[in-house]
Amino acid sequence: MAFNNGKPYHGSSTVQGGKLTGTTDTDYFYFYCPNCQDNHVMRILDYASHGKEEAGGANYPDVRPKQARDFVLVFKLYCPTCKLTDFVKIGNTGWQGGRV
Repeated sequence: MAFNNGKPYHGSSTVQGGKLTGTTDTDYFYFYCPNCQDNHVMRILDYASHGKEEAGGANYPDVRPKQARDFVLVFKLYCPTCKLTDFVKIGNTGWQGGRV
């Protein structure tokens, strides 16, 4: 089965620009719905690896320690309260440091 039924996916403006936040509970991370008040937790409906994994550190040749491999994971998120469905990516190939 293809991720997102083979359709294109990209996080919308609803989750970009710092609007998608979350928290941890023990060592699990939860995303809060950016549309709902009171920190409604979004469900993760599916995930996939975005692109191909490669040997680590390709984007940061002079940074130590190097990651074991480069990766980007995409998650399909759903809010059961407001019915928002969206996507978010998490990886170690983009900007990696300091403050936004």
